[in-house]
Amino acid sequence: MDCSGKVAVVTGAASGIGLGIAEGLLRGGARAVFMGDLKEDPLLSQVDRLNRSYPGRVFGVVADVTVEEQVTGLIRSSREKGGRLDMVFNVAGMGMTLPTERITFDIWRFMVNLNVMGVVYGTYSAIPIMREQGFGHVVNAGSIAGLVPVPYQAVYAATKAAVISMTESLQYELEAEGLKFSVFCPGNVRTPIFGDLEPPADSISVEEAVDAIFDGMEKGQVVIAFPDFARKMGELYRMDRKAFDDLARKLAAERRENYRTKGTYF
Repeated sequence: MDCSGKVAVVTGAASGIGLGIAEGLLRGGARAVFMGDLKEDPLLSQVDRLNRSYPGRVFGVVADVTVEEQVTGLIRSSREKGGRLDMVFNVAGMGMTLPTERITFDIWRFMVNLNVMGVVYGTYSAIPIMREQGFGHVVNAGSIAGLVPVPYQAVYAATKAAVISMTESLQYELEAEGLKFSVFCPGNVRTPIFGDLEPPADSISVEEAVDAIFDGMEKGQVVIAFPDFARKMGELYRMDRKAFDDLARKLAAERRENYRTKGTYF
């Protein structure tokens, strides 16, 4: 993607898709990329590494996206230092696949604060700046689990569905002012989100995910679903609910058995 002269912010930028996006923006010619992440040591390590290849174009900011002031500070300082704000990628978040009996209200609050409010803070901090400019693109992290109901992911699915709906609503509201909004909805991507577990066999690489995100942005897509499996699941849910229900029940049975025998969902 041609990012010549652009100024961008990426949260969750120390690893995974966030780091991949930051690298892709720099390869595309971005003038300044502000990388935000809660984990200071990994973040500064990646910033140092990237500044060796792109000197003076990479900036690291330690920020917890669940803290409003830290996110608004990241967005505003990026505009002040960069002179403009072309793109904001709200990537920071966490997956969760657990049986219902293991879900607590504290988990609900944590996931909503991280996956929803973290995106809300980044989005709504960027909007006034972009409205004043008359341009800008906000890209939020969704999931296939936000497009279709997924068993054993009720909490995660709820947070991602909220992000998807918010992003689509803002596109209709603010596109007349020159603003753009996108939400990327991947299936499994090989990132640290899986922790110590081996990623599922159907997972794709971070590079493939970033290519899909940038391609969708260039095509003006609001909802960017990938890989093909994720797109097809979304289509099946909309077009043939009975067939989708059969697949979802099969998946629920598989995950139930996996938890019983292996202690994990795959």
